Amino acid sequence: MPLRAFLDGQEIISLEYSDDQWTELKNKIKRDKTPLTLPCCNQVGFLRTSSKGLKHFVHSKSDSTCDWKPETPEHLKSKIEIVKACHENDWKAIPEFSEKDWRADVLAVKSGMRIAFEVQWSKQTMEETKFRQQRYKESNVRGCWFFRTPPKTFKYDSSILSDNETPSFVIQKNDAGDIIVSFSSQNIPLKEFVGNLLKRNIKYCEHYRLKPKQEVEIVVFETSCWKCKKPQHSYTVDQHLKSMCNQDMYLMGSMWDNDDIDKSPAIQKAIKEIMKSETDIKIGEIKRRYSKTVHDSYLSYGCYYCDAIFGDFYLNTEKLDGLNDPNRRTFKRNLDLGLIKQEGPHWCHSVTNEFCE
Repeated sequence: MPLRAFLDGQEIISLEYSDDQWTELKNKIKRDKTPLTLPCCNQVGFLRTSSKGLKHFVHSKSDSTCDWKPETPEHLKSKIEIVKACHENDWKAIPEFSEKDWRADVLAVKSGMRIAFEVQWSKQTMEETKFRQQRYKESNVRGCWFFRTPPKTFKYDSSILSDNETPSFVIQKNDAGDIIVSFSSQNIPLKEFVGNLLKRNIKYCEHYRLKPKQEVEIVVFETSCWKCKKPQHSYTVDQHLKSMCNQDMYLMGSMWDNDDIDKSPAIQKAIKEIMKSETDIKIGEIKRRYSKTVHDSYLSYGCYYCDAIFGDFYLNTEKLDGLNDPNRRTFKRNLDLGLIKQEGPHWCHSVTNEFCE
């Protein structure tokens, strides 16, 4: 169902007409006998309203050929939602726009910027996607893709790889028949998602950044010193941490350096406060100690009693066991953890422009 046509050289987009305007346009064409042409083939067409009230154009019967093919209801609905999102965010939306050697499902235009939105309800290879994306780039157009089935070389598990050169997202139809975008472990209506893109609330980032201020769960578990054998405690942070865009972040425990989140100043300060209120908890000081294993000094845990170094290699295993220890003790604190980043290309979502990068 084409949504765009020309009348007397003037572009007509069916979705922009009210019921009364649509009826008036029909009467004008009939009265003035003005030919209406379709941009896909420059053939004559006419106005029609579907049984569900969708205003669109139809090809007249002709011997001439046209490469236009009937669209699935899902494809058509997706285009309509994208056009609506453009209108609601003050962008001009041109469905089925053609230029040079490409045609976009919807071209969004504003202040010299142009974005081509493509909906792929049928399968398309990565090679074809890259080829078409390059055509957009050569025309100074930013291409954005919505795939029901992402190209195999562009998938990771059931999600889609983030790529700044070819913005691509997964869409599907839910039980209510609505088109939704699977994004950041959420299902977002397509119109809402495109609106966020146009508002620049979604940005490509190469890294995740930990949200500085958030609730942190500190897990204290029992251990003993390898040297003096005295029982005491150690701790770790339960990794229920969030990025700036509210995605789960798991920070791998680093070894033999200062980067482990457990050694961060905010966590160390919280541990000291816990020990003041829970006097039976005995945790050695974190400081630089010499390690015979690495033949160097690094910020390390140590024995509460004899100050012997607790090596990171063995302690990391103890931390994993401690998280599942039935005798563990947990303490929740709202902390400012500072600037912590982790590599991870992704599309970052923020309505306040507080992105990961």
